Amino acid sequence: MTKAAASTDQGAAAVPHQDVGTPPVVESRARRAWPWFLATGVAVALVVGLVWALGGFDYRDDLATTIRPGQRFTNGPYEFSFASATVQKTKNYKDEQQWEVVVIGTGRTTMDESIRPANDLFVVKDARSGAYQEETQRQLFGLGESSGTGSLFTPGLAPIRYQLVFEFPVSAFEPESTLILVAWELEWRDTSLLKVGDYRWAATHDYYRMDLPLKRLPDDLD
Repeated sequence: MTKAAASTDQGAAAVPHQDVGTPPVVESRARRAWPWFLATGVAVALVVGLVWALGGFDYRDDLATTIRPGQRFTNGPYEFSFASATVQKTKNYKDEQQWEVVVIGTGRTTMDESIRPANDLFVVKDARSGAYQEETQRQLFGLGESSGTGSLFTPGLAPIRYQLVFEFPVSAFEPESTLILVAWELEWRDTSLLKVGDYRWAATHDYYRMDLPLKRLPDDLD
C-alpha cells in the first residue's frame, strides 16, 4: 500500500459511521417546533375571528359628518359655514389654462388669539371624475379678499367672509353642478415624535363633508 492510500484509509477510519436512514438533527428540531407553530396559528385565527365577529373589518361609514350647504359648524378653534362654490377657466402665471375653484363661506376663530387655518385643512373633489385637490392655493379673508401671510381670523369678531381657492389642470375634470368639500376634523394633541409636549391643533381621520352647488363662471383667459 502506498503512503497516499494509507493516509486515505486512516482518514476514513477516523470518521464515525453514520446510518443513512437516521434523520438529520435539523429535521428533528423542526418536528419539535411544529406544535408551537400550530398553537400560534390557532391563536391568530381566533383573534381574527373575534375581530371579524365584532365588526372590526366591516366598512366604516362613521368617519364622515355630513354638513348642509350654509350650515355653521365648529372645528377645533374655528367656526365655519360654506354655502356654494364657483369654477372658472383662467390662466396661471405660466400662461397655462386651468380651472380655478373658489369655495365661498364665512369663518371666525373661537379662541382668544389670532389664527389662520392650515392650507391642508380642506380638500375639494369632483364627484363624477374623482379629481381632487388637497391644498388651498389661497385663502381669502374678509370683503377685501386679503390673502397675504398676515391674513387670519381675529378673535372676538363675528364671522367674516372666507373663501378657499383651489386650482386644477383643465384636463382634470369638466365641471358639473356639485362639488364635494371636505374639512378634516381637528383635535388638540401632542404632535411631536417623542411626545415632548408640542401640543397643537392637528387633523384626525374624521372629517366634515359638504356637497356644495357649483356655478360655472365665464372664462377669463385674457
